[in-house]
Amino acid sequence: MTETVEFGAGGRRAALSFVLVVPRDAGPERVPVDGTLLVGKHPDNDVVIDAPGVSRYHLELRAEADRVVVRDVGSKNGTFFDGARVTEVRLGAGATVRIGGPGGLALGIELVARPQLAPSARDRFGPLIGEAPAMRQVFAILERTAASDVTLLVTGETGTGKELVGRAVHEASPRHAGPYVVVDCGAIPENLIESELFGHVPGAFTDARDARKGAFELADGGTLFLDEIGELPLDLQPKLLRAVESRTIQRLGEGQRRPVSVRVVAATHRDLGAEVKAGRFRQDLYFRLAVVNVHLPPLRERGQDILHLAQYLLGELGAQDALRFEGEVAHALMTYAWPGNVRELRNAIERALHLGAEHALPMGEGEPIYANTAPGEAPDLPFKEAKAQIVSAFERAYVERLIERHAGNISAAARDAGIDRNYLYRLLEKHGLPGR
Repeated sequence: MTETVEFGAGGRRAALSFVLVVPRDAGPERVPVDGTLLVGKHPDNDVVIDAPGVSRYHLELRAEADRVVVRDVGSKNGTFFDGARVTEVRLGAGATVRIGGPGGLALGIELVARPQLAPSARDRFGPLIGEAPAMRQVFAILERTAASDVTLLVTGETGTGKELVGRAVHEASPRHAGPYVVVDCGAIPENLIESELFGHVPGAFTDARDARKGAFELADGGTLFLDEIGELPLDLQPKLLRAVESRTIQRLGEGQRRPVSVRVVAATHRDLGAEVKAGRFRQDLYFRLAVVNVHLPPLRERGQDILHLAQYLLGELGAQDALRFEGEVAHALMTYAWPGNVRELRNAIERALHLGAEHALPMGEGEPIYANTAPGEAPDLPFKEAKAQIVSAFERAYVERLIERHAGNISAAARDAGIDRNYLYRLLEKHGLPGR
């Protein structure tokens, strides 16, 4: 829920939030429905209910603006609302569902005022910087969780800085003196990724002449960052789940398991909830990784941060005072959609440093995005429509030249532009452009 109220001493902020009411022997337990909540018998669930008719993984709840989405996750005995078995239903406050049969355990949904995690007072966490409220909320979560060993799932579009979160959490944790190991699950050939994660012994496969430690062993005593976890092959996911749960690994070709002390931070640009529904990602692994879920907002939602970030990036390049982004240039930077997010902004700042501030956003033969459409040129259009026209024109011109430069090779073009390949496909489809 988004409505905010004031309560208690000191005027702490509180939000109206949904809770799940679970009957217990000692009295009802009220569990906040923050993001996604999984209910079932297995200890991995957010709410563990060891009762007749309840499956290991039974029910998923997800809070929306004014409803809770209740979804049966393939239970044996079903989920029921108003006496009818349901697969998915959207319910408001005061509703009751039953699990384990039409006369089974009753779970209620209520709306309560609950304190929110206050945004951080700081405008940075490690190498991450930002004054936008969404970023300060991210910093607040990271500040609370860095000191623990809780598993983190970092989500967000390509280029938002997910790997920076992993490194920042490691540096702020008690494990900072230990190793920090990164594995890009999307960049390793499928036949090699098991060895990359868990290692192998001699003879485990062709060309395995020597014993080799995998990433889990190399990260022992420190942090393992699993980038693009959504690309992990489905048949390998149970082995990763066991490693994360038991903190033991088994080298490829070896019979014994080895203990490891590793904090796991995983990241993905994919919607893992949707991947679970599509059968491409294991639900139990998803919930084991998403103990704490940190979502990085896209740069287009951080307008007030863009100029601040631009100057910060200039400083990183050793040119803090070389450029000032003002007037039309500042306007263009703040209204551009930034499909490549902070990574694309960094590329733009490097380009501007060599060509001049007005070339931070090229169009056609190096023209800035606003070259043919000045901010006051179309007063008869609403702001959003005028902005959409400018952005659309830039997108088409930029993508046309990008695809032409790489002879239609989408992967190479996406790498050059610093954007996700799937996003580039969507831009091509949007503007009716060819690509292979």
